[in-house]
Amino acid sequence: MRFQKINTLINNAVLYANESNAFKIYNRYDNTSIAFVMANYKNRKDMIMHHIQTLRHLHLEITRIGRQTNRTFCFVLLLELAVHFTIITSTTYCLHGAFFGQLRVTLDNEKIISMAIWACIYSFKIILINSLCSSVSTEAYKTGEIIQSFEGSIMDDDMKEEIQQFTQQIMLNSLHFTCTGFFSIDNSLTGKFFTTVLKYVVILIQFSTQNDM
Repeated sequence: MRFQKINTLINNAVLYANESNAFKIYNRYDNTSIAFVMANYKNRKDMIMHHIQTLRHLHLEITRIGRQTNRTFCFVLLLELAVHFTIITSTTYCLHGAFFGQLRVTLDNEKIISMAIWACIYSFKIILINSLCSSVSTEAYKTGEIIQSFEGSIMDDDMKEEIQQFTQQIMLNSLHFTCTGFFSIDNSLTGKFFTTVLKYVVILIQFSTQNDM
């Protein structure tokens, strides 16, 4: 994923800067630091700054693409979730009725297996979509945590300003996937989705039991 590559590149830049040949010169009388030497960082400062700036612009563009993609397909996702919910709920209810003999029609083994397979396929699609959206949002936010891991001792005013701009950009342009603003698409939706399916299956079973009495 693009955000993972960005985080890897930023992490490499952080490690390079933090692990530069840094050493302090101490006063031999009172053991206090009188000088701080950054051999590699000062020599490669311009390269590191350009690297961070390029990744900051790239992060912003990918975030904009992700938000635009969400706005374009949010209604489609909402309809697809509704279809998935209907299919999974109905097939689960039919499977329950087939196993416990509560259906008024007899289903052979082939139809039962077919319904179980389709229920698993649609369930897997729900889990996959939520997992992907949650992973992208997490990686986009994780960039801010990585950029904050620069050691304070190596940062000058220019680096501090660049890190501050990068952090503010991530906070002001956070990436979250939603279904037309009704609810967020992430891993928490998976649990809520299947909990709701279970509730409706129980309600349908109760209604069918009352009608048979």
